[in-house]
Amino acid sequence: MQNSFETTAAGFRDPDRRYGVFQIIHGGAADPGRAEFYDRRGFAGIVGNIPYNWDFPEDEAGWRSTEEGFREYLRRGMKTWIYDEKGYPSGTAGGYVTERHPEFIAKGLYCYDYWRVIGGPSQYRADVPGDRLWKALLIPLGSGNTPNGGEPLTDRDPVDVTGCLNENGVLYIDVPPGRYWLFMMCTRRLFDGTHATESYSEPRNYISLSDKAAAEAFIACTHENYRRILSDEFGRGVLAMFTDEPSLISWNIRNGVFPILPWLDSYPADFEARYGYPMEYACAAVVIGKGRDVIRRRCDFWDFIADTVADGFFGTIRAWCRENGLKSSGHMLEEERLQAHIYNYGSFFRAARQFDWPGIDQLQTETGALMYEGSIPIARFLASFADLNGEHEVFTEFSDHSVRERGEVAPISCYYGSVNWHLAMGVNNFTSYYSWDGIDDEACRDFNRYTARSGWLLRRGKRDSRAAVFYPEAAMWAAYTPSTNPRAVDRSPETAALDYAFPRAMWSLLKAQIDEDCIDRRILAEARVKDERLLWGDRSWAVILLPHARVMETDAMQKLLEAEEGGVTVLFIDTPPVLCRETGEPSPETEEIARRIGEGRMAIIPAEELPARLPDLLPDDARSIRVTPEEGSDPAMLLSHVRITEDGLRIVYLCNMAETGFTGTLTVYGSYSELLAADAFTGEISPAEREDNADGGAATLRITVRPGEGRFWLLRP
Repeated sequence: MQNSFETTAAGFRDPDRRYGVFQIIHGGAADPGRAEFYDRRGFAGIVGNIPYNWDFPEDEAGWRSTEEGFREYLRRGMKTWIYDEKGYPSGTAGGYVTERHPEFIAKGLYCYDYWRVIGGPSQYRADVPGDRLWKALLIPLGSGNTPNGGEPLTDRDPVDVTGCLNENGVLYIDVPPGRYWLFMMCTRRLFDGTHATESYSEPRNYISLSDKAAAEAFIACTHENYRRILSDEFGRGVLAMFTDEPSLISWNIRNGVFPILPWLDSYPADFEARYGYPMEYACAAVVIGKGRDVIRRRCDFWDFIADTVADGFFGTIRAWCRENGLKSSGHMLEEERLQAHIYNYGSFFRAARQFDWPGIDQLQTETGALMYEGSIPIARFLASFADLNGEHEVFTEFSDHSVRERGEVAPISCYYGSVNWHLAMGVNNFTSYYSWDGIDDEACRDFNRYTARSGWLLRRGKRDSRAAVFYPEAAMWAAYTPSTNPRAVDRSPETAALDYAFPRAMWSLLKAQIDEDCIDRRILAEARVKDERLLWGDRSWAVILLPHARVMETDAMQKLLEAEEGGVTVLFIDTPPVLCRETGEPSPETEEIARRIGEGRMAIIPAEELPARLPDLLPDDARSIRVTPEEGSDPAMLLSHVRITEDGLRIVYLCNMAETGFTGTLTVYGSYSELLAADAFTGEISPAEREDNADGGAATLRITVRPGEGRFWLLRP
């Protein structure tokens, strides 16, 4: 059997080097002489690309030297990935695409909300900000005397006065009776203050991720040339195409002047065809939050953007990779901030699921920084995608960047600690920007072999995740308002609550040694309920946590009701769903959920109370292990990863991210005939120290885990 203990043990003793570290060398693949250096140090291979000379992509000599460089690694038994860009973000081929095709340069919709109330009937003149006016709207107000003119009427749509623009680009508006805000939207090239000017790589125009034709132009000059020189090794020696930090850049990294929305000339017609009303109404709802059906229209806007991004850029690249035998891989921008997921992609979840092998960018290497609870635990978040898509491969672009920025050198203990943190979270491919300062050949070989052994073992079977954390996308669509703050941060209480509750839910499970997956509304709606579990694909969840999911789709709420009836534990963090995404109003489902909460069948937990209360609210079946510390040991700094193979072998991995050692006991639920410890430094597997346990349904081991250490136990049925 493929997952037999004998196969697992043999692979652990002598692991395939491909599970070690891949060094990223921009442009360096064209130098075959470097292969001996990385081979000698035991690396799995490299992530490389062509040097971007000024005659790219017609640089035939560059392509041939790049081919020879890649093939030298392959001749040495190493594997390679292709990095698809000059620096980052991926999409322009070092500026070639946007320079040759200016029609592909990304544009944004700059939104200007005039601060005074305009009364009518009257005549009103206004100059127009920005490069090109798309729409000018009068937003109807009530009759109040507040500084903003009272609350908008909920039964009136904006009045389109774009037709009042004269040949000189000035609005001469015949204002109808009533009170209004003037809201103008202008299209403009996205450059000043955006990611195009602030990237580490170089100031460079960017493409729109919604534009499929732009993605195809990128593929034509980049991917197709790699296919021409290396296609015989695609899927063999060349494993994946690495796409780096693509994003919508319709926001400012520094302070902005006006809020910005993403734009493509085809948006308005496509949006209206899909939703049946003008896109400008949705834009007004997103930016100023006023008018009819604000919740529904906000959600419509970002839902629309999400599909265009997932299909236009990510889906186009994945389709090409699959046609050519490569894995589509890469990492996103600002994985760690929930609200950034919205303005960067519409839906981070939808875009990232287009990767065969999703990944993260981890600039930190020190324990305290890796365990920072103020942001999403991105390694576990993205590893969920790998578990859900069935590929079970997820990577990190990891480095000692944060230490080098201080002018210091990271000790090798930081390298090991970072690998252990990633492994516990579920990451099993390592692409490196580490400097390797002060680390000699032998230490480097030992580190690569340690990483390969660990990566081999944590590919056996599947992760035993029994808890699901819901990704509150519709709630964020409804809450987030684009701003002129640096990085477009929205500081509204609702958005801040979401930003806090989602990582809080994930970290609370991780620090309780409970394996988890992140799921979205589509997965929830597709899941089925059986034997007190929520089932989807090969995943099985006994409990679902919903962090601040104030707005939800009807089908997802219906599945929650079905799940609760079927014995699945449903826990709402801060608030249950109170509004329906499709209508923006309470629904029969929201009312039924509220009734069941009142009856005690579902529970609400304040986010700040979650770590303390969660253990008592979880069903017994939500855990596959339990860790009991001795006095002085901190279980909250102990991360776990539990896997189970087809023949019942259970693999338990623990890493200690505390600055002090951990001692205590490890209880693994189930019946086991043999308990073993596996040493990733030596490859040895030996009997583990077992304690007597009166409960025949569990095995208990004495454990010690040193600071920064990762340890394996194997339990045979």
